[in-house]
Amino acid sequence: MGITQYIHQSNDFRYTFFNLALRLVTGLLLLLKGIYFVSHSQQLEAIIMSSNARPAVTFLVGYITFAHLFGGAFIMLGLLTRFAVILQIPILIGALYFNLTPNAFGTGGELLLSIVVLVLLIYVLLYGSGHVSMDDYLKKHLL
Repeated sequence: MGITQYIHQSNDFRYTFFNLALRLVTGLLLLLKGIYFVSHSQQLEAIIMSSNARPAVTFLVGYITFAHLFGGAFIMLGLLTRFAVILQIPILIGALYFNLTPNAFGTGGELLLSIVVLVLLIYVLLYGSGHVSMDDYLKKHLL
């Protein structure tokens, strides 16, 4: 094996590892936030009640909670990754809106977390789930 093949394989490994690490961190953050929303659903309801979305409070609390739980797990597994990310992006845009308003429940850390997760979601949306994912496995072995 020549030096150029070794460098090429090394770069592929680094890209694959970087992509996997970012996808796992994104999914884990969403999954943990979903668990937080399950245990603090009254707080989430109060935030939504303070907005113009009062008629849809029950739907939004359920959508946000379960989208974070299942979307985070799917993103970590790399299963239907882009679909899961598309379901998350409106929630994160709403989180940015609520964290920028004066009566937000979070601190500056919540705003920073929302921005970081939104950027990670956009990265995963653009680059996909990568080689180490259920999507790639299903594509290679079942289709």
